[in-house]
Amino acid sequence: METATGSGSDPALPHEDAAKGQAGAGGDAVSREAEARERADPLGLETAEEAKPEPLSSPARPQAPVDVTSSAMLAAVEDLPLAEEVELKDLPDEELMKFCQDGDELAFNELFERYQGPALSFIYRMVGDRARTEALGQEAFLRIFKDAKSYQYPRSFATWFYTIVRNLCKNELRWRSRHPTVSIEENVDRSAGGEGDGLHIGDNLRSKSTDPLEQLVGDELVTKLRDSLESLPEQEREILILNRFQGLKYREIAEVVGLPVGTVRSKIHTALERLRKSVKDYL
Repeated sequence: METATGSGSDPALPHEDAAKGQAGAGGDAVSREAEARERADPLGLETAEEAKPEPLSSPARPQAPVDVTSSAMLAAVEDLPLAEEVELKDLPDEELMKFCQDGDELAFNELFERYQGPALSFIYRMVGDRARTEALGQEAFLRIFKDAKSYQYPRSFATWFYTIVRNLCKNELRWRSRHPTVSIEENVDRSAGGEGDGLHIGDNLRSKSTDPLEQLVGDELVTKLRDSLESLPEQEREILILNRFQGLKYREIAEVVGLPVGTVRSKIHTALERLRKSVKDYL
């Protein structure tokens, strides 16, 4: 006996039709939504905007430079080894004077060691008096320290220094010319009878190097040459001393005495000729 199927259709069809109906309804909803978007944005700008890639994240802000004065940096610096100290003895005179301008006593002591002997030798040959030589020498070095700011780097220190020493000597000689006195430079250690050459106080004021006079002549001529040197005109004498005994060049001497280089050269030549004539009988 056959089961009645009503109109003869598959019993499962009602379910399929329902599913199709639901699918059709969903599709209609999607279509209606798409149509609505199309009517609202006919050019598709919103869709294009949505499709844009997300912008890249902005680069990280660079860090602020490290403060070199920060405590952390200072602590790191303190751990570094100290640089070797400058050896003053290896510095030229002009560099030492820059330190003196800052009140560096060690630099002043180094200059004192270098110039003490030559300065006293120059002063003594100019004034011929031990007591005044020492006093003028002290005054010269005192002025180096007190008037250090007046030194203009990189001017030759030697010319600046000997300008000061020369002016002190000229002031001394000028004062003597107005106030004649008996020189205390006289022979000491004489025998009871007053015989013998004795020892001159000035002999103790030679520079550390060998006396240039003794390099040129024997001991028997030294006294004669010294007397002849002292008898030279003042300007010739000081120029010759600065050149032959202190080792200054012509241009440095010209700066010290305020004369042209050619005049300095001429006066040195004249002074040497005078000395040669004074000792010609010994040669």
